[in-house]
Order: sequence, then C-alpha cells, then structure tokens
Amino acid sequence: MHINLLARKLLISKEGVFTKYAASGCKETKKTILTRSLTSVTYSSLCIPDDIAERGLEDIPNFYYRDDGLQLWDIIFRFVKGVLSSYYKDDAAVQKDSELQKWIGDIFKYGFLSQASTGIPHQFDAVDDLIKFVTMVMFTCSCQHGAVNTGQYDYGAWMPNNPTSLQLPPPTTKGTTTEATLLETLPDVNTTVNGMAVMWLLSQQSSDFVPLGQYPQEHFFEETPCKLITKYQGELKKLSAAIEVRNQSLDVKYTYLDPAKLENSVAI
Repeated sequence: MHINLLARKLLISKEGVFTKYAASGCKETKKTILTRSLTSVTYSSLCIPDDIAERGLEDIPNFYYRDDGLQLWDIIFRFVKGVLSSYYKDDAAVQKDSELQKWIGDIFKYGFLSQASTGIPHQFDAVDDLIKFVTMVMFTCSCQHGAVNTGQYDYGAWMPNNPTSLQLPPPTTKGTTTEATLLETLPDVNTTVNGMAVMWLLSQQSSDFVPLGQYPQEHFFEETPCKLITKYQGELKKLSAAIEVRNQSLDVKYTYLDPAKLENSVAI
C-alpha cells in the first residue's frame, strides 16, 4: 500500500520525523517497542466484543468508544456474514478454497510470525471462522484506525498530554518531582512544534476520502451482494444520525466512530 510506503519513508526511516523528534525514533528503540507490542497483540484484542469483555469494560458509563464500536462491529458482521454466506454455502467450501487458505496462512506466518499464542488462525475450517476474521479486518482498517488516529491532534497538541520525548529520565523515587523538574523533562519548543505538526497532518481527512460502506469501484454486480451493500449503507447512516443526536448533549463530543467520518480503509 502506498500509505505504508510513505510511512516507512517519511515517518520511521533513518531521516524520518520520528527519528528526529521522538524518543522512540532510533533503530534499537523501535525494535524494542515493536517486540514488546507484538507480545500484546492477540486475535481477541483485535475483536472489540472480545476485547471489551476481557478487560471488564461492559458497564463503564459514558464509554462511547465501546458503545459506537460495538454497534459498528455488529453492522459490519451482518454485512460480511450475508456476503460470504452467499458464496460459501458450507464449511467444506471454505476448506477447499486453496487461495483463501493460502491468504490466511501468509497472514499468520508473515504478519504474526507464526506465533500460535496470538490466537490468529493459520487456516479456516468453517464459514463462521472466515466471517469473524473478515469482520475483524474491516473493523480494524476502518473503525479502529479512525478511533486511534483521528484524535491525535485533539489530545496530543497539548504536549504534556502526549510528549513525543522526554529531556530527563523518569523519576525512580516518589515525591522527588517538582514543577521545575517537570518542565525540564518535557520536550523543548522545537521538538514540540514539530511533534504537533506531525499529529496535525496525521489527523487530517484524506484528500480522496471515501466513507465507510461506500464502494466507488463497484466490485459486485450480483443481486445478493448489491442488496446487502444497500442495507449496510442504510444501517451505517442510521447509526451516524444516532451518534449526531447523542453528541448534541455532550460537552466533549465523541465523533471518531461516526460512520460518516470514518474512512473505508486506512488512507492516512
């Protein structure tokens, strides 16, 4: 993907902005962070219903990421189930699809380094397995990306909220920090300004924005998937309207999972 190429070239390369303005920018630090991160990535953590349940967050009030995210997951799940069930009539059809099995095998091997502990499947044995996995992919590349990416500038532009680097090591003893040491620890002006610029850019809507559920290229022409797409778009529109109504009563509006504002896939 071109977006990945740009990220490797402009963000995390030897001369990229992360290297210049973030504490995580050097090669060894990035390697350490990626290694640690991989150990925490599991299939269940990528599936929002499972993730919310595992973390015991079902009843936390005013948790709009959960509320909107679960509704989006259900809408996407119904759409995916309808489309895939029309092509794969039974589990045997999934098992016999060599290209499909190769696809998930490559993801398991190269995307998750063949680590069975992640829970990522290395093959599909049933239609239900395929439906859940495709739902996860669509949710991650659209909704989850929007939830974690779009608000970077909103919350990170105030640098104490999200400093890109520290000028002093974190304290190791409680009660020794003063206002002076706090200010000395935060990034300098140059680092702060450049960090803000990057967060602003990454939070912007793509110039060729395509909302979730819209398919300008029209890959499907059969009656069943076309009807399912129309139904899918209608459910997303209904959810968007409900979120807009809810946000009218909120001092801090939660818009990051509004379907009308979500990219159909990772675009920035």
